[in-house]
Amino acid sequence: MSERDMEFLDLSGVHEPQAKPEQLDATRFPVLEGMTAIHLRILNSTSRVMHVSEGVELLHEGDTPHDLYFVYSGKLEIGKHIDGELKILASLKPGDVYGEFGILRKKSRYASVFTVEPSRIIRVELSTIYQIMEADTTLKKRLETLLYQRILDSFFFSHPAFRHMPTDIRATLTRELKTKYVERNTRLFSQGDTPTGVYLILSGEAEVRHLNRSQKETLLEVRRDGDILGELTQNHGKALAYSAIASGNLDLLPLNRQTMQAIRELHPETAKALETYINDRAARTVERIKKNLG
Repeated sequence: MSERDMEFLDLSGVHEPQAKPEQLDATRFPVLEGMTAIHLRILNSTSRVMHVSEGVELLHEGDTPHDLYFVYSGKLEIGKHIDGELKILASLKPGDVYGEFGILRKKSRYASVFTVEPSRIIRVELSTIYQIMEADTTLKKRLETLLYQRILDSFFFSHPAFRHMPTDIRATLTRELKTKYVERNTRLFSQGDTPTGVYLILSGEAEVRHLNRSQKETLLEVRRDGDILGELTQNHGKALAYSAIASGNLDLLPLNRQTMQAIRELHPETAKALETYINDRAARTVERIKKNLG
């Protein structure tokens, strides 16, 4: 190597140790609280600091993230396109994380993330996060809690029955309502089961199957994000009118009588819109079943 080449390398500093002052620790990032020093070292060893200017869309709605992102400084926002307009779901500040949906569900994002001011973000590789979660279930549980809060908030923003709720009521429901995760090929309920409420699909797909008079089971529909399950009964409300099976991993919001009553007390307009939505969906299901009676 020539002296001139060495001079260039000296000027560029490529063969000098690169200090990385931005480190992941529990003081700055509460999601890491209680993590061992070894696990923190593993996280930091595979992390990469990104200096991002204002107005950059880091993740786009529909992308499949492959890493977990820690906001070290700056400000970001989570936004979702609803009726052609970008709605801001949440702001991200130093100490927050994002990318948990791709990590935990391995599916495309439900919303976009972009910077609203110059920011520094620490990016940790997907494989490292899986390694840590396998050894430390606390991290996985915290990410799951965060995921459900955000996915519920996004759902309330976009679903026609919930989108007109006031911000404070939406925040209350996001905190208090319990979601349910169901793995692929799980039978949610069978035709003839006693109804216990309905399920709103937050994320995923479910098959709706009906057994006709000839005892032939037919796939009537595949229902996806925002749809509903369990809305139709028979025998004067004593039995469910069809079966539902998870054709993909499902995130669900169960709604029983007590939950519906709580929504009614918090915001009667939303409860009325939800009841109308359920009844309209039931009417469409009746038409599908009529074609399958045989």
